[in-house]
Amino acid sequence: MIAETKYGKAVAFLRSGFFAFGLLLSAVWEGPVAAQDNEEAALSREEIVQLVVLANLEFTLLHEIGHALIDHFELPVFGREEDAADQIATTTMILRNNADVDAYAIDRLLAVSGQWLSEWKEERRVLGSAHAFWDSHSLSIQRFYNINCLLYGANPDELSFLLDSEGLPAERGFLCEDAYKLAYRSNLWLLENYGRAATDIVPFHGLTVEFQPTRDPRHEKVRGWIVSSGLVRDIAARATEFFPWRREVPVRFVNCPGSAEAFYNRNVAEITVCYELLELFLTSVEKDFAAELAVVCGNAGLRRLFAARLSCLPE
Repeated sequence: MIAETKYGKAVAFLRSGFFAFGLLLSAVWEGPVAAQDNEEAALSREEIVQLVVLANLEFTLLHEIGHALIDHFELPVFGREEDAADQIATTTMILRNNADVDAYAIDRLLAVSGQWLSEWKEERRVLGSAHAFWDSHSLSIQRFYNINCLLYGANPDELSFLLDSEGLPAERGFLCEDAYKLAYRSNLWLLENYGRAATDIVPFHGLTVEFQPTRDPRHEKVRGWIVSSGLVRDIAARATEFFPWRREVPVRFVNCPGSAEAFYNRNVAEITVCYELLELFLTSVEKDFAAELAVVCGNAGLRRLFAARLSCLPE
């Protein structure tokens, strides 16, 4: 587990919204006591990168499971299905990780919202104002605020720094505790009305997990993190335990050359996650870290304090 500073998460949003800087300072100021040399410092940064990648995978998988639940049980949806799937994913992640009480778990949700902010900034750089406003998904910046709102609503005391900041303007933030209560009640309604009962027939149908062989060393690196963490199989087991699926719902990790995406195919009731999407998460956090490391290593005072821990290059 990565230790965190009292102000680590606040710093993340005070500096252009990048969560990476706050997590970086967490590792530097209150990281493992034993981390005295460059190799151990690099390991602590690797742990942070792994946290961010796996947190974004968790959100992605729960989002697609949300689509599967809506399709399989013909759930009523008022509004866009993509927004409903996002809300299922965010609320489930909050409850699954105890983010309403666990400060470490909050970092996982901030890592997800931070990824949406990074994607928004990249989209603006590449597309300018030519965004796909017609798309079935909310804009990346809207998804950033939506996650922050539900997270703040679940734990307003721990996240008080977020209110009236770049991460959550006050005009939105004042509505977020009620928004989270509504999302929480919706999750309870889903379990009470469609959850598995003790009398349901066994053996269970449910989610199965399959990893195709990777074709790229970076893909294999992330696949190794996923397998060793047990994250995907745990989520699949919980979804199987909680809901009486009428058929198997395969979750397949596959190679998708040129396509960084994940999707639920309702024609065959199957979830696909592309290794390329996981590489996008990895590349994004590495890019953010590189930018923030340059800031720290380029500052004479910070460099003097943390050069060894951060492996700053000689001047």
